[in-house]
Amino acid sequence: MRTIFAAGTTAALVLLAMGAPALAQDEKMNIAGRFYFDHNGNDAYDAGDGVRAWGAGVRVTDQKDGRTFTLAVGADGRYGVFNLAKSTYLVENLDLVNYTSAKTSFTASGTVTDGDFPLVGHLVKGLSFVDTNGDGTRQADEKPTTGEIKVAGKAKDGSAVDQAATPGADGSYAIDLPLGEFTLMAPLLGEGLALAKPRAATDVDWATGVRAISVASTGKTEQVDLRYFVAKANITVKGALSPAKDTYLVGEQITAQVKLVNSGDAPVAPRVGLGLHDAKVVRHSDNLEAEGATQFVLRNRVLPGETAEIELTFVPGNTSFTLFKLVEFGSFAGLTDVDQSDNLLQFPVKVVEKSAETTAPTTSTTTAAAPTTTTTQAVAKAGNKTGLASTGASPLGFLALGTLLLAAGTGAFFMARRRRS
Repeated sequence: MRTIFAAGTTAALVLLAMGAPALAQDEKMNIAGRFYFDHNGNDAYDAGDGVRAWGAGVRVTDQKDGRTFTLAVGADGRYGVFNLAKSTYLVENLDLVNYTSAKTSFTASGTVTDGDFPLVGHLVKGLSFVDTNGDGTRQADEKPTTGEIKVAGKAKDGSAVDQAATPGADGSYAIDLPLGEFTLMAPLLGEGLALAKPRAATDVDWATGVRAISVASTGKTEQVDLRYFVAKANITVKGALSPAKDTYLVGEQITAQVKLVNSGDAPVAPRVGLGLHDAKVVRHSDNLEAEGATQFVLRNRVLPGETAEIELTFVPGNTSFTLFKLVEFGSFAGLTDVDQSDNLLQFPVKVVEKSAETTAPTTSTTTAAAPTTTTTQAVAKAGNKTGLASTGASPLGFLALGTLLLAAGTGAFFMARRRRS
């Protein structure tokens, strides 16, 4: 009897222990689900469907007391709330501004673990591969790329969108977009690879590496392929100095007028550097962006066979500046210039001080008189009215001398007469 009682007691305790959680579970409930992109339209989450990461989520309303709260969506597209007081709840889809859905809400009176919401957006997909034979179609032996394809922009509700996808083993990728305006950006792969020339209007622009995507309605699929090839990039540099002179002055503005000729087979945005040690760049053309005092990059890529014209104005600081030197670096967007023998532009320059300018002076047909020095003499006026020119000598001294001589003569005459008498 003791054994039976003990066994019965143990069984009762087990039943109580098992029954306690059941009773607690009856008082609580959970609601969880997933937001996903229903690519095949079967209202079920399949392996090929993507998830809506960091979405707007759901609004949950207690139908008994009207209390409301929202649940956000995580990186895996899932939302959930646990240990809710048992009641009847309305769960509403809050992601209907940017997407459409066949399911806008559902009601839960007990635990729900599959409260999924299928979304329909705009699917951008395609292939990204190295088009070795240049036919625009991927063959089995043409390798896929591994660079991340990015899409950025703003959704219809004004929220920022920043999504990315890495091509799979077969080169395929897919990105789900909401309503809005976006830009798809092709990756820079390096290894001498460049975007191939577009074959269709939907291709990525090989000069900019981007493609604009406008989504005005959902439920559509857009094919955007990214084809790469092994490029042979090359830039040839030509140019001259303006004004073209044999001699320049210290402080004079000199402009280098340079042509960057794309003689390769891929679009490139070349960089140029100046070997200026005793001169200063004071101005550059608008199609250049300064990366330092003597280094510049072209704002837009130059297509094969086309030429970009740039200008750089500099001022020599002293007579030590004797050589203008410009070098195209030959490294652009992961590509290397295959022929660097035509990347250098240089001119010998003679600079003199302003006081030592050697340009020929302007000559005149009129012979200039030799400079003379003139001394102005003072002229005394005689005071006569004869109209004759005055000599400047006074007559008074001569008159006095004459009077004395006359008086001496008269005295001698009278002395002689007295002796005769």
